[in-house]
Amino acid sequence: MKKIDKKNYKKAIIDQIMLWMVIFVSFVTLFFFVIDYYKVIKAKDNCDILANYGVRMKALGRDDKNITTGLNNLKIKYFEDIVYDDIDSNNSDLQCTSTDDDNYSVRFMVIADVTTTAFHKSEVHSYAAAFNEASNSSVDCNLTLRIKK
Repeated sequence: MKKIDKKNYKKAIIDQIMLWMVIFVSFVTLFFFVIDYYKVIKAKDNCDILANYGVRMKALGRDDKNITTGLNNLKIKYFEDIVYDDIDSNNSDLQCTSTDDDNYSVRFMVIADVTTTAFHKSEVHSYAAAFNEASNSSVDCNLTLRIKK
């Protein structure tokens, strides 16, 4: 029988342990990256839904308070409740401005902050536009969403 060299065997075991540690760390990093990316995609998808709903309701002439109630029903639990303050519009998450320019358009922009994710540290933007069926004015709305802490 051939005798096994113990020195080379120990080096091979250390190499195998290092290799499996690198593979494990890579797998865990990829796993958390996929989870993080899923959160961003879910936030983007919900922002698209909110923008489409908001632009349609504003185009039909609904008031901002009713739109805010509908948006709160559609948003995911990841975001804080949307606040509407008809007395002081600076405290509102939904800001709408109207211009009488015979443009017949409604534009709705949703901006969501998703900075708590590990790999994606920025904002998600969603935009929708529609024909203004309620008046001849041009309406621009901005909705700011904040994540729950």
